[in-house]
Amino acid sequence: MKKEDIERMRLLYSEMDGAYDALAGKYGFSCDGCEDNCCTQRFYHHAVAEYFYLLEGIKKADPELREQIFRKSMVVTESYWHEVQAGEVFKLMCPANFDGLCSVYEWRPMICRLHGLPHHFTMPDGTVRKSGGCPRTNDDSNGLLDRTPFYKELAEIEKSMREDMNYRQRFKKTTAQMFVDMQMELEMEEG
Repeated sequence: MKKEDIERMRLLYSEMDGAYDALAGKYGFSCDGCEDNCCTQRFYHHAVAEYFYLLEGIKKADPELREQIFRKSMVVTESYWHEVQAGEVFKLMCPANFDGLCSVYEWRPMICRLHGLPHHFTMPDGTVRKSGGCPRTNDDSNGLLDRTPFYKELAEIEKSMREDMNYRQRFKKTTAQMFVDMQMELEMEEG
């Protein structure tokens, strides 16, 4: 990932965090003490840019922490197969979560930053889609987070990176699957 792309992602995430925090303040919203931990939900990530930004964070992490994340990621991804066999989805904690806290918080993907608040976004065709937040924000009386500018900027970064890398494949991975890939990538770099 080029330094310019890292900086664009950092700025984008900073803008997301600022908008999120401002609206969360209006709701008095906090995740503290929540029984329904969002880190047990299976979110899929669709941007290669987010993968490489998270990889930058993993590279900076303490080697022991990195190995713990990688071990937990293998367990989680292996559980996906068992889910298919059982015909149900298990609630599995994100491999980067330790004692209820994200160990890669600064580098976490977009959905981890924006989840929980009521929001809307405008599709390229002009259609507006709305979604409620988590049960702690069960109405939208304090406003909706407009995700549109964040999606647009991420799409621009994604387009630029894919062109630079000549990357044409679809990308759809859970955080655990990304960590498994990162482990293999780092091992290839070292070996």
